[in-house]
Amino acid sequence: MKVADTLYCIADERGFRLLRGNGGRMEAIHAAGADDFADWSHAFREGAQNQSGGINFGTSSTDSEEIERPRLAKHVVAALEAEWKKGGAGRIVLAAGPKMLGALRKAMPKELAREITQEVDKDLSDIPDHALAEHLEEKG
Repeated sequence: MKVADTLYCIADERGFRLLRGNGGRMEAIHAAGADDFADWSHAFREGAQNQSGGINFGTSSTDSEEIERPRLAKHVVAALEAEWKKGGAGRIVLAAGPKMLGALRKAMPKELAREITQEVDKDLSDIPDHALAEHLEEKG
C-alpha cells in the first residue's frame, strides 16, 4: 500500500513554497512571491518609502507588515487548499516565522487546519529544497 505524501508549506512575509514529500524525498510543486499578487502592497517591499522615493511618515514598515502579512497568508492558504484538494497527501506541515505562522492559522479554514500534523515555528524560507527534510522531520 502506498503511503500518502506530506504536503509542506514554507512561508515568510515575502512568499511561499509548497512541496510534496514521502519517504525522504521532497519535490517542489508551487512557489510564489508576494509580488505575484496584485493586492499586495509594493510599499511593504520598499519599507517606509513612498512612491516618489521620500519617506512616508504615516506608515512604518512594521505597520505595513501587519497589513500585508494577513493578505499574503490568504494567498498561501488558497494555494495550499487547492493543492490539498488534488489529493494524494495525508497530512500538512507548516513552517514559518512566528508572526507569519499566526497569520496562516487565522487564514486557515477549519477543515484544512485539521489536516496539519506539525507546525515548525521557524523561518525556513532560505533553506534550499534539498536541505529541508532535516528541518521538517516530524517529532513524536
